[in-house]
Amino acid sequence: MSDEYRTIIKSLNKIGVDTRYISLYDNTIYINNLKFSKFSKKRQESFNKDYPDIQVVRSKVFQKICIKTSRSLKNMISPHDEIYISNSNTAEDILLNIVLEPYKRKYGIIITHDDKANNIIASSKCLDDFANEYINLMIDGNKITDSYEENTIYPLIHVSREWINEWINQTGYDVEVSQYDNTISQEVLDFLETHIPNVCESIKQSVTYLDDNRIK
Repeated sequence: MSDEYRTIIKSLNKIGVDTRYISLYDNTIYINNLKFSKFSKKRQESFNKDYPDIQVVRSKVFQKICIKTSRSLKNMISPHDEIYISNSNTAEDILLNIVLEPYKRKYGIIITHDDKANNIIASSKCLDDFANEYINLMIDGNKITDSYEENTIYPLIHVSREWINEWINQTGYDVEVSQYDNTISQEVLDFLETHIPNVCESIKQSVTYLDDNRIK
């Protein structure tokens, strides 16, 4: 961590902000949980007097994303893990960098862009990717089950592509927004979505339940 980074974090702690619930990335502060961070507008005004060039983002969709990722990450990472995130300029990889950033303070993890042999890999697969895989398994007549790569975590496993696209469109990042695949599986999901709200999440929960209760 740079000296400037440490100084900013100390300044936030000093004015009463709980930095476990904010992300500091690319000269921007993203609030992960407004209530728990205690980052009031009054505290923001105090902070920006010393750091006028640092933007504070209060995105509701980002906070919803962080609720989903935090529930997943608590069972995926351990203190001092070294986690690799691809350095590609995609919405998913930028999002991974931001949502994992506070875990440097919570768990003492290390985020790296060097793909070393023993590093844990942060996958950019989101909820829609998993749902499409399940539908393809069904179409091919195969058993519908989860398949996870070894030494890999999936922070976005319960985050929809719709939320990711909505969030990235709010930021100043010049990236290509992920598009929905023009595939049979996506057509099936689009059809089901017209009858079942949050169908991808429902499918994911069902597959997880079946995996947990399937007779070995």
